[in-house]
Amino acid sequence: MTAAVDSATPVVSTTENTAPNTTTTTAEPTKPAKLEVVSIEGVEVEEGVAKKVLKQLEYYFGDRNLPQDRFMLREVAVDNGWISLDTMLNFKRLANICNDKAQIAKIVTDGKSELLQLNEENNKIRRNPEKPLPKGTEAEKNTSNAKTVYVKGLSTDMTIDVAEQWFEEHGAMAYIKMRKDAENKFKGSVFAEFANQADCDAFLAKGELKSGDEVVTKMLRADYYKEKNQKMKDTKNEKRSAQLGDTAATAPVEVENVEYEKGLVLRVDGLEGTELTREQFKDVFEGKGLEWVTFNKGDPKANLRFAKSAMEAL
Repeated sequence: MTAAVDSATPVVSTTENTAPNTTTTTAEPTKPAKLEVVSIEGVEVEEGVAKKVLKQLEYYFGDRNLPQDRFMLREVAVDNGWISLDTMLNFKRLANICNDKAQIAKIVTDGKSELLQLNEENNKIRRNPEKPLPKGTEAEKNTSNAKTVYVKGLSTDMTIDVAEQWFEEHGAMAYIKMRKDAENKFKGSVFAEFANQADCDAFLAKGELKSGDEVVTKMLRADYYKEKNQKMKDTKNEKRSAQLGDTAATAPVEVENVEYEKGLVLRVDGLEGTELTREQFKDVFEGKGLEWVTFNKGDPKANLRFAKSAMEAL
């Protein structure tokens, strides 16, 4: 089963994605409050809706999303891991599937998920404490990268539900990320992680694949980043050679004093000891107008420049 990355930020959060400690302020965690008991007696839920809700909830609390979702991490730290169903319904994708707390509580109760727990009052949900988050070792990251693909050529009108159907014809999926442009419109490309390596290998080994009438481009995400970075380097070198001509090897390069508009650069501190990469920053802020990232793995801080206000990207 796969779950979708929410395409919109929850109402109570400045961002759904993970970000290290930044110099900007973020929304405060929701404080525990007395909630009404939710009755699930006599509640009925359509099977299709139940499957989608359970899948989406398991994604939110799952190994892939929870460690890098700042909003969720703040919330689970407040009340022994519990998050109210009211708070969860701030996630637009979940609310679009089902916005009835009684039905969601019924789904979690009947779903018998090993990952999720519902409290006795049926108004809060949490990740099962007996299922601690993985430590995120280098080996685990390599395993994840080895079965994560980049696919381009999908219809820009494609929805996440259609994308799930298309991918699941080729194997079980861990997650699918619809890539968006600066205007939050689908670009026709995705990053998708297969649940197991064999399905990923088989998918990449297949010949021509189509989405509608369009032949898609497919490769490992790591190979996509390598190609993209190499193209950027080649473009820069070509521009430099064109500007300097035959004197490139001897002539000094005059650096133009450029003044940037204030508020476009976000500084991220406290990165010592983390395993973050430049590509992860790009993933987190994709579709938010990120223009460049000054950061190498192991650096204590990073600078991120946006086309528009950095605050709007959070």
